[in-house]
Amino acid sequence: MTNGLKEVIKGLEKQKTAIERALAALKEVDGTPAESAPLAAAPARRGRPKRKGGMTPEGRRRLSEALKKRWAVKRAGSQVKPAVKAKAKKKSGMTPEGRKRLSEALKKRWAVKRAAAKK
Repeated sequence: MTNGLKEVIKGLEKQKTAIERALAALKEVDGTPAESAPLAAAPARRGRPKRKGGMTPEGRRRLSEALKKRWAVKRAGSQVKPAVKAKAKKKSGMTPEGRKRLSEALKKRWAVKRAAAKK
């Protein structure tokens, strides 16, 4: 019986807190100064607390240092480049003889298709 009574008390306290919050909000809207009665604290959450606002200051500092180091390396590497790069000649995959054979074979193939289309 005591356990049931504790549950009823807990439920009534929650309702009381909700009513106090609603009254404070209504008084704010009305313009009446709200009483400085302390509201009950929210129940503690289990697990890791959720952060708002993204990164911690320590994480932001570490990221900033890493980026500075990365850009310094990149800038140092870009100064070593030669002033003018010679373009490498693009190599064709086919010899002139092979290209000629392919051209003749395609001409024969198209000739056969044209002859078949005329019939």
